[in-house]
Amino acid sequence: MKNILIISASPRKNGNTQTLCEQFAKGAEEQGHNVKLIRIMDKNIGFCRACDACMKNSGKCILKDDMAEILDLYQKADVLVFATPVYFYGISAQMKTFIDRTYPIWQHLGSKEIYYIIAAGLDEKIINRSLGDLDGFVEHLEHYKIKGRLYATNVMEAGKVKNQPIMREAYQMGKNI
Repeated sequence: MKNILIISASPRKNGNTQTLCEQFAKGAEEQGHNVKLIRIMDKNIGFCRACDACMKNSGKCILKDDMAEILDLYQKADVLVFATPVYFYGISAQMKTFIDRTYPIWQHLGSKEIYYIIAAGLDEKIINRSLGDLDGFVEHLEHYKIKGRLYATNVMEAGKVKNQPIMREAYQMGKNI
């Protein structure tokens, strides 16, 4: 049994990214894994202030918000799933905020299995152009292996992934961990 943390950076509760996360979680839970799905929009997470106080406080951020709990879950996770829609050729602001707020532990990001779930209103070219922030973050882990990538393309409208083969792919990806 693995501890799986899914970070969903979809601002839409019924958006394509969130819907795929839920399918991934369902597949993983059915295999007995411990799954925690965090929807960033449901959390109180401030922006990093680049004050470096966390570097002087044993990795404790001065902001008193939900990120401390998320970092604890992050460190306990064996598997990380980063899920984001693509906006203007990049990851969502919610995902970027999450990445920036891992700064207190950036020297101890650990060894993780990584999965990406990305939804975009255009084709795969736009997704490939948006991966810089995610790949850059993952490269800071002490050891990692990208085990799966799920790209939902041409899904501009919320919920468009429903009743499409990619739903089954998300479920299977979670089940096959």
